[in-house]
Amino acid sequence: MHAARSARCLLGGLVLCLHTYADTTERSSQHAIAAGGEERSYRLFVPPHSATQPLPLMVVLHGGLGNADEAEHTTGMNRVASANGFMAAYPNGTRARLLKNRRTWNAGNCCGPASDRGIDDVAFIRAMLADIARKTALDRRRVYVTGMSNGAMLAYRLACEMPSQIAAIVPVAGTMAVNRCPGIENIPVLHIHGERDRNVPFQGGMGEDAIAGVAHRSVPETLQMIADIRGCASPRQELRADGSILSRWQCEQAPLQLLLIPGGEHVWPGGDSRRNRRLFGGHFSASQTAWEFVKQFAKGS
Repeated sequence: MHAARSARCLLGGLVLCLHTYADTTERSSQHAIAAGGEERSYRLFVPPHSATQPLPLMVVLHGGLGNADEAEHTTGMNRVASANGFMAAYPNGTRARLLKNRRTWNAGNCCGPASDRGIDDVAFIRAMLADIARKTALDRRRVYVTGMSNGAMLAYRLACEMPSQIAAIVPVAGTMAVNRCPGIENIPVLHIHGERDRNVPFQGGMGEDAIAGVAHRSVPETLQMIADIRGCASPRQELRADGSILSRWQCEQAPLQLLLIPGGEHVWPGGDSRRNRRLFGGHFSASQTAWEFVKQFAKGS
């Protein structure tokens, strides 16, 4: 039974599989907009008792065959947002025609229906940010992006193609799926990846748990691509108290970091699903870690 459920949770190693997730008292609202000639949707969490001054925003991109609802509940980002006073947006990708509410992103050479149909997800995220700015007190200087797997790939693409609107990114368990990315030169990047990821392997290629036939760029190649754009010196490593290994490239333009989780698999570290807790292999929250990294940065500062 469990093997069958796990098999259904895979699309080229890109899905954030959510068997169950914890209930949360923090509530988001549903929104619909037009983008690229299609109706698109997203969920938005605004922290309770938020002040009138503009608030930062964390965009959280679900994995392949995931959706906004699952990303919201599984990452636990609303708790972090509520405690730290920022908004969280959970956009929906393009639905696979034969699967109910299972969605993908066009991150370049991946993934699924969104990539096959050439969906303009960059235009969608631009439209979503404009919609949020109309409806809330959004600090446009402090818009951050994180994402899981296929969502991490789109986070990279957004940094490549709309760098003027993104202050920092934290891709989790997904690598760059475009071949050119000059726009990322000045964007702070923290990449989080499990050492034993069998869906989007750390060393690249086609994961043994993947079924979509996509050969992924490796994590080292992705980060070296960015380092070459910036002219960074070789990274320095440090072992953190939580057991993860942090590598910091020496870059003048913006931070470039890798957080490697020894024994970690294809999950959102510290997430609320049973699968995440079983396969994580670490002792920290990706959501909290993402916020601690991005909060240092603002456009124009």
